[in-house]
Amino acid sequence: MAATVAAASSRKRGFAVADILDDPFPLPSHHLAKRGRCSSSAASAADLGVSLEFDPIEVLQLIFPHEDPQLLKSFFEASGNVLDAAIRGFKHRLQSHTDTEITETASGDTGNEVFSPKVESDMSAMNIPSNGSEWAELVVKEMSSALDLVDAKNRAFRLLDLFEKSTAACTSPVEMRKMREEHKILKLMLGGLLEQNGVLKRAFLKQHNRLNDYEKKMSQERSQIIDTYEKEIKALQHRNYVLSLHLAQATQHGIISGHCNPDVF
Repeated sequence: MAATVAAASSRKRGFAVADILDDPFPLPSHHLAKRGRCSSSAASAADLGVSLEFDPIEVLQLIFPHEDPQLLKSFFEASGNVLDAAIRGFKHRLQSHTDTEITETASGDTGNEVFSPKVESDMSAMNIPSNGSEWAELVVKEMSSALDLVDAKNRAFRLLDLFEKSTAACTSPVEMRKMREEHKILKLMLGGLLEQNGVLKRAFLKQHNRLNDYEKKMSQERSQIIDTYEKEIKALQHRNYVLSLHLAQATQHGIISGHCNPDVF
């Protein structure tokens, strides 16, 4: 009987585990076959029913309107079809070209200051920082590399000139329009990510509730099995007591009558 109860318990556990492992959000097959054109995040958004409707090549053309579309497409493909990586790579390419021009222009505005060849080469090789943290790192790097006070002063003038040129470039109407377009695209992507985050939160809550229900069900089943075993143990103890009593009575009866029961002894 104990084996029967154990088998029934195993079948119940198997059914419960199969239920909890089922996908609470089944997706149609045509959704699973879709793949995003931009990156791996687009594929996950398609699987969750989130649509980010934009063409990556058109996005690159909006950010870089004066560049060749074929060149932008080749950059996008070389970046692994990842839009963010393509934008960063193309910006780095443009900065590397403009950095040389800024350095050549700044070399004619030094006045009476004398710049060493080492400072000239270092300044022409570095990229224009894009945020305050990078500017701070650049200032610390240049000041720590100065040979003496005159060298430090020359490096400081070059940094100020580079900062002025980069600020003027960023505040031009073309750059402002590029920044607005990029902000619009990032806002669109952020909306899609927020929607995807909401879907994931709802999925997590539903799965969490199912797990709690499963644990409660398993706890109730364990309690029922334990109660059944306790009842069986009590019944077996009672039967054992009755058999022991009958054995004692039979033994006593055999001793009184003068012969022993061969079945007992």
